[in-house]
Amino acid sequence: MEFYLSKILNFFLEPLNILTILILLLIFIITFVKSKKLIKFFSTLLFIIVLLFGYIPLSNFLLNKVEDYIQPSKYPIQQLKGVVVLGGSFESGLISKERNQVLLNSSAERLTKTLEIYNKNPRILILFSGFSNEFKQEGWNESEIAKKFFLEQGIKIDNLILENQSRNTYENIIFSKDIIKKYPGTWGLITSANHMPRSFFGFKKQGIILEPINVDYKTGTGRIFWINFNIQKGIRNWSIILHEVTSLIYYKITNKI
Repeated sequence: MEFYLSKILNFFLEPLNILTILILLLIFIITFVKSKKLIKFFSTLLFIIVLLFGYIPLSNFLLNKVEDYIQPSKYPIQQLKGVVVLGGSFESGLISKERNQVLLNSSAERLTKTLEIYNKNPRILILFSGFSNEFKQEGWNESEIAKKFFLEQGIKIDNLILENQSRNTYENIIFSKDIIKKYPGTWGLITSANHMPRSFFGFKKQGIILEPINVDYKTGTGRIFWINFNIQKGIRNWSIILHEVTSLIYYKITNKI
């Protein structure tokens, strides 16, 4: 139930969906209600939200704070026993199956970073955690795609551990923790920088301290000129911000972190 509720909430937190709902509501008011006050109110609200979403310095500042909240570990890669790689780097499992190809998305650095670490430490264990975050899984699931990807890139099957039950971050943690405990030593955690706080503190809540290996940054370290407007980039930034911040709040309330 929690999985489905989170999907519904995320739908209403998507900036593009928020704009679409406001536009449709405005059209309805103009067509049927014809109230000048309501038309003016919702027109102004829509204009303000468009400006808010498109104003890059604000979203960049907030997203940067999320990405830098957990600093990357300086622990020597060569001394790691293993790494936990969280899912979320693949496109449609159905198309992957039909085309017999691994299709990557914008979070592919979770995978490429894993390859980099493996090349420096060929004895390392790679625990990939992920089944699917779709309502209805079709085609290959994430673990099946991950297995194909890693083997094609030269990683030995003996180095791979596949956790193929989890559908969200909390389940990543719950279904991975016992596997990690079976192999004593220092483990790293590979996930997107904006996703690291929720993941890191979630594992910590379960008594597992992992070395954070942040990837897939969306913000840099330099300043952005204060007049900078880009609605496409802004929507992307706000989508991440709203998703991660609300998830952190929910995880805190439900004692998951």
